[in-house]
Amino acid sequence: MARTILIWLLLLVVPGLVQAEEISIITPGVVARLCPQPNCGPNKHLARIPEATALEVEGMTETQIGTLPPVKWFEVTYQDKKGWVSIFDTDKAK
Repeated sequence: MARTILIWLLLLVVPGLVQAEEISIITPGVVARLCPQPNCGPNKHLARIPEATALEVEGMTETQIGTLPPVKWFEVTYQDKKGWVSIFDTDKAK
């Protein structure tokens, strides 16, 4: 049981351990932010990613602020810049 939890935690926080997956930006009317790290603040982004852009997932992590539910972030490369995109800007949001 402990070993299974450890493996799952590694998959969540170690970039590159996630199998290649593709996500698409779906934020209508707004461009998604490519952040240097998960939960970057306003105007701290590396780039803006337009709607309908397909990106390959290179890693994944979850972050949590206070008592809010955890948020999943995908590590991606866009225009030669590596950064993080929130699940809420992608087709993986539920």
